[in-house]
Amino acid sequence: MQHKKLVGLSVLLTLALSIMGLAYAQWSEKLTITGNVATAELDWELKNPASYLDHEGTKDWNADCNWNFWQLDKDVGGPTQITFRDTDGDGDYDTLEVTLVNTYPGYAESISFDVYNNGILPLIFKKVIINGNEFTSGWPTVSLDVTGDGKTDLAIKYSDNLGRLFKPSDSANVNFKILVLHDAPESSTLHFTIQLVAVQWNAP
Repeated sequence: MQHKKLVGLSVLLTLALSIMGLAYAQWSEKLTITGNVATAELDWELKNPASYLDHEGTKDWNADCNWNFWQLDKDVGGPTQITFRDTDGDGDYDTLEVTLVNTYPGYAESISFDVYNNGILPLIFKKVIINGNEFTSGWPTVSLDVTGDGKTDLAIKYSDNLGRLFKPSDSANVNFKILVLHDAPESSTLHFTIQLVAVQWNAP
């Protein structure tokens, strides 16, 4: 009889401890920490309008291979057509489209526009893309075949802002000089695009 009481007491004690253990397991608490990280923005734009030489009714400009410009007494070519494009949909102009009309060998144009850092990160312009061809500061003058006939139609010389640091709200003028070459086909419209590519200032 005493043995049965001891066994019963042991069972009751085990059951009580089990219940206490379950109750103890329910007395836990989870701590959750949340946080938000706001990232900076790399943003820049081409400022409209651009300045150029050949407007409606103005006389043509010519240049030599040393980029000496002079104005003629006749209005044959032009006017130059310039369009600013926002190709990535962020609300900023990033591409300049240029169309030269009624040109001929020796015809020249000079186009200038401002680039502006409207983001909050410093940036550096890494390269320029002219009609899909990428150039760096090692190529101050480039020759292009924009008609696809295998011959170079244009020589383009651009002011070299590549590698320059632009802090937020900094701006600078970019200039492209354009010369129509002797292999440019007659009765053709010469069209090309200009893009600049920027990276954050600490990019490798």
